[in-house]
This record gives sequence, C-alpha cells and structure tokens, in this order.
Amino acid sequence: MTMAQGPPVITRLMGGLGNQMFQYATGLALSRRLGAPLLIDRTFLDARPAGMNWTARELELDVFDLRIEAADPSLIRDLRRQRRPVAIRRQTWFRERDKRYDPQFARLRAPVLLDGYWQSELYFGNIASELREQVFHQTGEPSQENLELLHLGASMSTASVHVRCGDYLMDPAAAAYHGRPTRAYYEAAAAELFEKHGVRHFFIFSDEPAKARTFVHLPGGMTFVTHNTGRAAHWDLWLMRQCRYHIIANSSFSWWGAWLNPSPTKVVIAPNTWFAGDPRPHDIVPSTWLRR
Repeated sequence: MTMAQGPPVITRLMGGLGNQMFQYATGLALSRRLGAPLLIDRTFLDARPAGMNWTARELELDVFDLRIEAADPSLIRDLRRQRRPVAIRRQTWFRERDKRYDPQFARLRAPVLLDGYWQSELYFGNIASELREQVFHQTGEPSQENLELLHLGASMSTASVHVRCGDYLMDPAAAAYHGRPTRAYYEAAAAELFEKHGVRHFFIFSDEPAKARTFVHLPGGMTFVTHNTGRAAHWDLWLMRQCRYHIIANSSFSWWGAWLNPSPTKVVIAPNTWFAGDPRPHDIVPSTWLRR
C-alpha cells in the first residue's frame, strides 16, 4: 500500500493478533479518510508487560502482506503531551473511553495517536471490502492440510466453531474479566444451525484442542483443526472465513474469522455476554449477527 505524506495517524498495538487487527483496521480507516500516513506505536508490545488482566504479546500483524511502519517514540511522546480534553475538537491523543463506538472518532484530524482496542466494525466499516480482500491477506500459500480441509468444507454444509481456552482458563484475572461461553452455549448454537440451516459438519478451532475435545460435543460430524500452531495460527482465520456459518467465542480472533467472511448470507452466532466483568452495552457484535 502506498503511504501518503503529511501529519500521521498512529495506532497503538496491544493484545494478540485479533486485537492488533482491530487497531490496525481502525487506524487505516482514519488514515484513508484523512489522506494521512498510517504508523504504528509498538512500544507496549516491545515492553512486553504481563499481568493486570493482559498477556505479554509480540507484533503479529506481519503474518499479513502489510506495509508496517513504526512511529518514532519521540513523536508518540509529543502527541501524548499535547492531549486535549474530549470536549475540544482538536485532539492529538485519542483514548478509548468504553466499548461503544465513540462519535468523536469522526471528528479527528492528523496528527493523532489512537490508544484503545476499537472493537467495533463501526470504526472501519467504510473500508470493509479493502480489509477483506487486500489488507488481511496471508503471505505465502496454504499448506496441503489446509487445502484438504478447504476441499472438505466445500463438499458439505459446514460451520466454524471457536473455543477459546488459554488465559481465559489459566489466568484468574483474565478469566474473571472475560468469562467463557458455556458448553450449553455451543450445544444450543450448533443445534440451531443443524436444525434451521442444515449444517452437518463442524470445524472446531481452539488454542488448546485437547481441552476443546472434552468440552464440545456437537451434532453431526466434527473435525478438530490442530495443525495451525504458533506463527501459523493465522491460517485458522483463513479456514474460518471459508465457512458460511460460524459459532464464535467472546474472542477477537474468532470475531475476525467470522467477519472476514464476505458472504451477505452468512450466519454468525455470538455470545450474548462478551465481557463477564463489564456487562455494559457495547458495539462489538454487529447488528446482523445472532446473540445467544
């Protein structure tokens, strides 16, 4: 992608791949609107802080064919120092206040530092096609195993199912804040797709497949996708997006697996409660998805 010149939009990266995709997509949407270059703030990732409800992460966006340019730390510091109250139109440090879309976003001008998770398509829906078709495009070619699964999915009515374990189970603070969909949620969602939409096979994706095998028991056939590990995990997103039906966890990773599917007739079932520790209204789940 060709970078524009002039005062930049800088987006701060935090969290894993799914969260970094939200932050990049929001920054790119703003940079497109303003005709400004997009830079990233990777200072949080480089510091690798752990604890306080977050897990140490690294830059993961480089699995996509993106031009990623880091902002100079001195510029980031300058923009933080120039912060203005929210009521004032001109802001250089725009911090996320809650999980609902912030209409102040539409009034931003460059230079500006975006500091938040921005987990809503309302921030970047205007460039949805670009994100799906060009931006979040994997580098390299899919493995033979992934191609075989793709062909299997094309031969039957399939749904992707994402079961998030990891820190949602092992870290007490993360578990209390995020919560996790119950077995009943997955079984009811699968039954709905089975009975109403004719889904007969489920591809199960999880960061811990062994735990997922003991957790989900769904009607029809089940294939547990276990080979896309470590730096290859983004190929799970590629496989998820090929399915017409989706049962997602309260996870940004599976959110993107469903959202990247461009089909206007797709069916996505999402948990009714996204944050157990923060039940306030939010805009994470698109209005066209089903909340159960």
